[in-house]
Amino acid sequence: MERRKFIGVPLAMTAAAATAALTSGASVAQQSSLVDAKDVGYSPVDGGTVARSVQNKLREGLSVKDFGAIGDGVADDSGAFAQAAAAVGQVYVPVGDYAVTAEPALGKFYGPGRVRIGSARAYVHPLPGPVNEIHADVFGLAANEHADSAAALQAAVDYANDRAIALALPAGRRIRVDATVVVKLAAAAVGDPARRFLLKGNNCEIMANVAGPALHLAPQCPVGGVPGLEVGYFQIDNLRFNGYFANESGLAGRCAIKIGEIGKKFAGFQKCQLRDVFALGFNAPTIKLTGALTRMVNFDRVVVNDGGLEIVASEDASFIGDLDFNNCQFGGTAANPPIRIESAGAGTSSEIRGVRFYGSVIYGPGTLLYAHRKGRIGDIWFNSMQWEGNSNPIGAHALWIALDNNADLFQVFINDPYVVGFNGNAMLFERFGAATVKAVSVRGAKINEIMTAQYRPIVLTQFDNTSILDCDFFGQIAADSCVSVYNASNVAISRCRSTPNAATPYFAEISGSSNRVLLANNIADTRTDFVANTASGSVVTDNNINF
Repeated sequence: MERRKFIGVPLAMTAAAATAALTSGASVAQQSSLVDAKDVGYSPVDGGTVARSVQNKLREGLSVKDFGAIGDGVADDSGAFAQAAAAVGQVYVPVGDYAVTAEPALGKFYGPGRVRIGSARAYVHPLPGPVNEIHADVFGLAANEHADSAAALQAAVDYANDRAIALALPAGRRIRVDATVVVKLAAAAVGDPARRFLLKGNNCEIMANVAGPALHLAPQCPVGGVPGLEVGYFQIDNLRFNGYFANESGLAGRCAIKIGEIGKKFAGFQKCQLRDVFALGFNAPTIKLTGALTRMVNFDRVVVNDGGLEIVASEDASFIGDLDFNNCQFGGTAANPPIRIESAGAGTSSEIRGVRFYGSVIYGPGTLLYAHRKGRIGDIWFNSMQWEGNSNPIGAHALWIALDNNADLFQVFINDPYVVGFNGNAMLFERFGAATVKAVSVRGAKINEIMTAQYRPIVLTQFDNTSILDCDFFGQIAADSCVSVYNASNVAISRCRSTPNAATPYFAEISGSSNRVLLANNIADTRTDFVANTASGSVVTDNNINF
């Protein structure tokens, strides 16, 4: 048919032609009129006699209203939902408010309708098909941060966690919480749900307005509980936290995430995951780890701008460890350190062990490793780290390791760090009391801009069994030397190079009762001498170049 003639054909004729093409045998459609859906018949190609109309086909999708549901929020629709649950296939829940007395079966119902048990929202998946994730919005999250969503988010967390199904937050939503949202980890007793918490943040922002953590990953297994119940898993992806409300109100104890609980145990059956998590505005320790046992967690691309990371083992016989931090960023101040790792068991030793930092950036001073009482800290790796000072107060150190009482520090490896821009020591290592040090090394450090005269790039005070190897000191070094050793034994300083903008008086100062100190194969630009040695013990210098 020519184009002009085709355009002129009445619409009714076009519809009739389409109808005729869809039928075999005698057609019930009339080519002279528009066709209603119920009039379009189909016959099986193989000669069967059962006809199915479009209307019949549409009616195969069942609705709870087919079973007598009202959906006005007043009438009891429990009976209708019970009958629908016995039907074959999924059942649609149209827009409306449905009052029921029992939780609808997950995966049986779908649609936009709101289902309530009393005042609580029950879950109906919004889409047909298999349920691969729980939509948190179904539980009644507020539209924005101007209203509290803690109760709704808690209901969503519990529902998804107890069923080990991923929970999806609405993309880009700001969700205010005026109470801590608790995620139960593992089990308290035999028969508890096999929890496995998976949270898809979808770049959602949790607005914390609570004196405490916004999100608490809380182990359920008590100390002395049935072995194995402490094992569980969690994974949190692409989530933001904002502490503006809590900070403005000065709420004590505010933080974004707390992992662990005093008196409780948790261990991932594989490395649990925090990935692409960002937190700002707390101005207080922002991510906290504690508990009688907290282990097996991986932090990947976690950024805390103005709070910091706090790992504290304070209980007797507690253990926190097997932690990885990859490509993370932590910021803080001397009063609120970017990273604080503290072990302080008073009776039986507490231990923090197996903590690895890779390729991470620290903004601000005060990174602290502190073991006291009978605390133990060991197997700590700082690999390819950057400590950035910016405008720091006088006496604010980049990395501070301190031991006291009967504490024990062992196997701490600081490899290839870059430290720049501090008005305190780049690295201050101190030991007091009866504390012990074993196998600490600083290797490949690049230290620049240590800007205040009384502070050095590296200082060891009564800090034994330490190696300083392959380090470079350059830029502005305002102190009298690059390395200071006081009252320390078994110290090796080798293959280091000092080329500051202006030569320092000495490369190293060795003093007090220091003993068995080796300085070998170093190169230094100094004004006075290579080493200022007033130590009472043995100090060996060999094959150094001083210019």
